[in-house]
Amino acid sequence: MNKAWGRWSKGNWLVGLAMLAGMMWSAPVLAAPDCDKAMAPQRCASYRQGWLSCSDLTAGSRRACIEQFTPALSCQRSRDARRCEALLAAQAACEGSEGLARRLCVRERLPAADCSRASDKARCEQRAAAEQSCAETAAQQGRECVRKALAPSGD
Repeated sequence: MNKAWGRWSKGNWLVGLAMLAGMMWSAPVLAAPDCDKAMAPQRCASYRQGWLSCSDLTAGSRRACIEQFTPALSCQRSRDARRCEALLAAQAACEGSEGLARRLCVRERLPAADCSRASDKARCEQRAAAEQSCAETAAQQGRECVRKALAPSGD
């Protein structure tokens, strides 16, 4: 067998099979979730909205993005009910797009930050402007962009 297959030891075969199995398991993760047969179809549909907004990102930044773009099942329990309802409406309005185009579509439909009750209104408005200007960047790069925009410019 070594002549036909080269110098593959039993351990190499196991590693090869493990890699093949890993590739087979990861492939379905890359597709949008199909909620027709889900045990919790509403939760699945909500997650799917977030997934469609973040499908173009890598695994690490995709998780944070999905968290940000997945609407809550019920906006009544949400900390910011107005933003929650706006996110639901924005996700519905942006149906048909995916990835960066969808994120930009959703973001332009979300209301501006409510700085009326902030302890430092100027800082709140400055942060909202920074987040708006960094809207096309995602996850860690987006946070770094906001941080740089908020940093005092020192020559």
